[in-house]
Amino acid sequence: MARTRSQDYDSIKQAILQAAAKLFADKSFEATSINEIAEAAGLSKAGIYHYFESKTEILRVMLTEHLESVTEIVDTALNTSDAPRDKFLTLTRLLIENYTQPSSRNQHSVLVNDIGALSPKDREFIVATERRIIRATERLLQSLFPQLNKHPDVLQPITMLYFGMINWTDTWFSDKGRLSPPQLATLAAELILNGIAHTDYATLRQASK
Repeated sequence: MARTRSQDYDSIKQAILQAAAKLFADKSFEATSINEIAEAAGLSKAGIYHYFESKTEILRVMLTEHLESVTEIVDTALNTSDAPRDKFLTLTRLLIENYTQPSSRNQHSVLVNDIGALSPKDREFIVATERRIIRATERLLQSLFPQLNKHPDVLQPITMLYFGMINWTDTWFSDKGRLSPPQLATLAAELILNGIAHTDYATLRQASK
């Protein structure tokens, strides 16, 4: 007979994931033990195994849920009737608001540094999800700037520069700074949009000569 889940099962599971994310971000996945996760989550080692089969499963679930939240952000921003520019502004705002939250900061750091600890199959799933997010953003930029269709070789670099700027916000941003997350998002979006609009792509060809 299957064991009935307690009413606080999901909240305890999330507490484990958040505790593990902070430890992984601070120490790395490899340097963190199950005992340390259990202590940080206020559970016994056996209690951890009631929710996860292994430390690797904690990592897999953590990164999968993190990317699911990012995918939901992309879908929320893009699947509307708003003008493309407004979609891009919304996308940037939602991403920065997400990445500047402590729990998401930790998860993103783990994604960057510890994805190699996953099995090849799980890494493939994570990478495929990231590619779908990138491709959706590329399509949005193409709708904003049709001239990019004439320069297909720069579309992906532009998109990766955008995500590079957004994704590393968590490493330096402070909520005690002069800009709020929405203000920072507007600044980031305007830098990208104005940069694309005013770039002379012919100079790229000349720079390579």
